[in-house]
Amino acid sequence: MATSGTFNFSLEIDDVIQEATEMIGGEQTLGHEPASARRSLNLMLKDWQNRGILLWSTEASAITVTASVSSYELSDSTIDALQVIVNRDNTDLPLTRISYEEYLQIPQKGQTGRATQYSIKRNRDNPTLFIWPIPENSTDVLKVEKISELQDINKSAGQNADVPKRFLPCLSAGLAFYMSIKRPGVDAGKITFLKQNYEELLERALTEDSERASIFFKPKLRAV
Repeated sequence: MATSGTFNFSLEIDDVIQEATEMIGGEQTLGHEPASARRSLNLMLKDWQNRGILLWSTEASAITVTASVSSYELSDSTIDALQVIVNRDNTDLPLTRISYEEYLQIPQKGQTGRATQYSIKRNRDNPTLFIWPIPENSTDVLKVEKISELQDINKSAGQNADVPKRFLPCLSAGLAFYMSIKRPGVDAGKITFLKQNYEELLERALTEDSERASIFFKPKLRAV
């Protein structure tokens, strides 16, 4: 039997909403429902980023340091940083992450030199990156592997969610669960089933969306 030979399947937001409403079943309530569904999708994507690192949401950025400047504002769409590397004379050297509390306890914050440590202060909006020692030049480059927010869903037609296609099953199932809570007359047993189905599909997708390289943990020992 012949196969299609294509790999183009995807769902626009309209299709995701339609799939979710079919999962719920019963009579659809039109009018404000598409706007309500888009709002639920945006809330759900925010929740996904609270559950772990979504690999497709990471991207590299570069910051050229300024002499004697210790802090750098990251972009508004940045949630956190996975890793920071300093490049000097075409050589990459990884920085060690310390907590913001540890950074505050550094006694000589004005010490200059090649940065060896960094800290992220997560503010209400964009985070601030602190490095130590502070640069003695304006030529070193910080390579920041940052975690970015997922893009907003703001229309139904002609737009896709900012997720890989392998996350479409849990996206649709999750929307069905969110909408079932808001729609009057949906049986409590159906809501429970939709929630269980959503959580199972999401867990499966998050497990698949993980780094495949081996990870070794090395304890950091300190004298007390």
